[in-house]
Amino acid sequence: MKSNIKNHWAKGVIFVLSLFVIYLTTFAKFDVNAHNRIDASFKQALGVFATAKALNGVISLVQGTEIGPPGVTISIGEILDPINDLVERFSWIMLASLSSLGIQKILMNIVIFNGFEILLILALIGSNVFLFIKQKKYQKNKNLFFKFTILLIFLRFSIPFMSMANEFVYVNFVKQDYNIEQSQRVIDNAKNDISKFDDKEASYFSTNYYKNKIAEFKTVASNAADRIVDLIIVFIFQTMLFPIVFLWFLYKIIFTFLRSFHNP
Repeated sequence: MKSNIKNHWAKGVIFVLSLFVIYLTTFAKFDVNAHNRIDASFKQALGVFATAKALNGVISLVQGTEIGPPGVTISIGEILDPINDLVERFSWIMLASLSSLGIQKILMNIVIFNGFEILLILALIGSNVFLFIKQKKYQKNKNLFFKFTILLIFLRFSIPFMSMANEFVYVNFVKQDYNIEQSQRVIDNAKNDISKFDDKEASYFSTNYYKNKIAEFKTVASNAADRIVDLIIVFIFQTMLFPIVFLWFLYKIIFTFLRSFHNP
């Protein structure tokens, strides 16, 4: 008696969950917001990457310049070389981040495709039909079909949910310490400050000019380096660490929960 009640309850839960998944797939617009969020993140990352490469280009132009009063020569490259190395490494990280976001865009386009949604709905209907088939000869096919359905559910909602969770975590826990927009502005200002240097005018200034210019370069380089490190942290977290951890946990939760009902 208790076994029959449990079986009926499990079937009811699966049926309700199936209706909820079909509703989310057909009528909910959360995937549109997630798609727009991924697009915005991709454009933002592309802008940061372009800013970093622009800074790298400006540093390369002035790196061979030497300044100093008569008898003293100071190479700007000695001041800017460390940050230039950091920018080059940061560029590789940004390429990896852009690749991650590009893959997310592709997966998002696949799961919101009408054909994928129809396949998911048919799989859900088939799974509920299988609940009432008790012949043991169909048990293996039944288990495979349930696993296939769970995989489709995971693919359909993992990327949108991950995108929304990523945005929530960034806004509430990351942005106050690692603000992407502010860091990009600092790097862009550093590029502008360095590009304004004109070595042809240097020899016409007093010794104070060289002292101030060197101090200015050191300050600009230090501020830019701090912001680049901030961007390295936030982009590794947002586009690599968080997606992997989130998808792994979501996978475990979905399979653990639904697997307990796949053979009522």
